[in-house]
Amino acid sequence: MSSLKTNVLCLVSSLCVGGAEKHTVTLANLLERRLFNVHLGYLKPVEALLGQVRPDLATRTFCLNVRKRLDVAAVRRLRGFIDLHAIDVIVATHEYPALYALLARRGARFRPRLIQVFHATGYLGLKGRLLMQLYRPVFKRCDLLVYVSDKQREYWRRRGIAAKRDIVIHNGVDLERFRDRSGAAERGKLRAQCGFSEGDLVIGICAALRPEKAHGDLLAALSLLRTRGIPAKLLIVGDGPERAAIERKMADLDLSRSVSITGFKDDVRPYIAICDVIVLASHSIETFSIAALEAMAMAKTLVLTRIGGAEEQVVAGQNGFLYDPGDVGALADRLAELQLEPTRQRMGAASRQRVEALFSESRMIGQFEREIQALGRLAS
Repeated sequence: MSSLKTNVLCLVSSLCVGGAEKHTVTLANLLERRLFNVHLGYLKPVEALLGQVRPDLATRTFCLNVRKRLDVAAVRRLRGFIDLHAIDVIVATHEYPALYALLARRGARFRPRLIQVFHATGYLGLKGRLLMQLYRPVFKRCDLLVYVSDKQREYWRRRGIAAKRDIVIHNGVDLERFRDRSGAAERGKLRAQCGFSEGDLVIGICAALRPEKAHGDLLAALSLLRTRGIPAKLLIVGDGPERAAIERKMADLDLSRSVSITGFKDDVRPYIAICDVIVLASHSIETFSIAALEAMAMAKTLVLTRIGGAEEQVVAGQNGFLYDPGDVGALADRLAELQLEPTRQRMGAASRQRVEALFSESRMIGQFEREIQALGRLAS
């Protein structure tokens, strides 16, 4: 270690809107400045989250401008950065930035230790399966592999993914920022703006509009609820490439007046606050949803697909329900069980209690700080 402080580089593919990217920015923002000199790097010039970087960290944030899958010039630039700033530890989000970190430290005067934070569970098609095979050597060369849920670690260990050491550090949420302080009048006004009345069961989903998030399943479940006479409506918070397809399905199911799409929102809290239930209908990839944690912190009842670490977030019957991905009938049944406000209030309170006990942001950051310091002492 080159100084009393540990020199840390947090490295991510881009600053696009996504759970893993948000996690990286949060980590870089909150590492204790008395202990760490922190830098933030990203491979590709996608910068939607750049405004969320702390002002003092923004001056130490840079883009490598990677222009192809393996950009040798970008590797050289990263190597020069490692040497210039005497980096002790690189915290790479996912395997692609970890590959660049491994290549860059070859021939560098400083050989930083490498932590890879891995957020994925499962593959996206044949291409994803093949890429994981190619990345196996990257995992093996990491000094520490951080999983974000116990189920995720079990999944990848069974498939032979291994590093020198691995641990679980659950994602965390800012408990004060995501405490619901809204009033009834404020919530009523926003509900009305979104086309919801006081007696509606408002179901919310906060997720990018991508195929794996399975918004179509939630629309189909909403249609089932309405045919049963349940006054359910849907609030979709987010945007993405599937928006046109979602809007077509809304029209096909005659749901256009029962669904509101907000588009991308920098601050999702007012929209979570007006929902009665929060759903994540994902079919794959979801590992330990930050959106679910934010909803828990705002005392919301959850209905999640049983994938990734959902069983670590939701205790069925206590703070929500779980169902099998794609089972639209089961999703509708679980939502129908949540029509009564006292049931939702009881489960929502249990959500808040669970996230306070297990998934606070401060707990997550403290665990990362201990691991980074320990590896920093070994850096050469």
